Amino acid sequence: MSLLLLLFVLAEAAYAGYGPVPGQTYLLKDTGTGKYLVLMGEQEDIRHKRGAEHSYKNPVRNFTVVSGFKPGGRMGDDEVPTKDQGLFIFRKLDGDNWYIEHANTGRYMLAPDTVDIRNRRCQDQGWLEASGTRAADMDYYGLATYKVRVWANGLYLEHARSGRYVIATGEKEKPGPFTAVNADCNYYYRALWKFIEA
Repeated sequence: MSLLLLLFVLAEAAYAGYGPVPGQTYLLKDTGTGKYLVLMGEQEDIRHKRGAEHSYKNPVRNFTVVSGFKPGGRMGDDEVPTKDQGLFIFRKLDGDNWYIEHANTGRYMLAPDTVDIRNRRCQDQGWLEASGTRAADMDYYGLATYKVRVWANGLYLEHARSGRYVIATGEKEKPGPFTAVNADCNYYYRALWKFIEA
C-alpha cells in the first residue's frame, strides 16, 4: 500500500509541474545537512562583462554551504552571508538543460569535470576527491550546463557533461562555510536540494 502511495505522490508531483520556474529566484537548501548554498565574498554583478575572466580556473571561486544567514540587509562577511548571497535564478535552455545563476553576481554554477560517471555511480565512495562547484563568469566549454532532476521532495542538480551531483560537505552540527562539491553519488542525501521561492 505504501509503495502505491509513493508512486502516486511521484506521479502527481511530475504531473503538477513540480520544479523550478524559469527566471524565478530561489534559495537552495540541502536535505542531508539543512545547509544553504551560497556565494561568499565579492558580490559584483558580472553580467555586463561575461567571459572577461577568460577561464573558470583563475580566480577560483567555489560555492559554499552555510547553516543560515546574517539578519538585516547589510552584506555578509566571510563567515556568515546575508540571504541575498544565497539566491539563485534558474535559466532554462533547450530540453532539460539549465544554467543555475547566482542572483547577485550573475555567475553560473560550473563543474570542471568532463568524464561521464553515470554508468559508475557511487564508485568514488565519498566526496573527498570531488571538485569544488565553481562560480564562473560564463559557460566555459559547456561546463556550466546542468540538468534539474526533480524528485518527490526536492531536486538533484546534475552536471550535464559528467553526471555529477552538486552536494553539501561539512559536519551537520557546524555552521560552515563548507565547500559545495561535484560528487558521483547522493551521499547521505546531500545531493537532494529543496528549492524555496524567495
